[in-house]
Amino acid sequence: MLWEAVFLLLILKIPLIYMCLVVWWAIRAEPRDEEPAAVAAVTDTPSPPAPPTAPVGSRPRVPHGPSRKGPRRTDRERIAARPPAPRGDARR
Repeated sequence: MLWEAVFLLLILKIPLIYMCLVVWWAIRAEPRDEEPAAVAAVTDTPSPPAPPTAPVGSRPRVPHGPSRKGPRRTDRERIAARPPAPRGDARR
């Protein structure tokens, strides 16, 4: 009983203390000076346009074979295929 209490009261507080220290350090940290952006080289001759490419992740559609389920049924066929509803008390 004593060791469980020690574990819960002391050992499980270590992650909480660590989180508090990280937040405290982040608040007190001074922001860094931003580095100037690199200047792009400018030339007199324009570069040729890039060839068109397909969007990333797109593939040509592949036709699929016939469905294994068969043709779809109409509403009338669905209603006719239902089992009849039980009538009256089924416990007789």
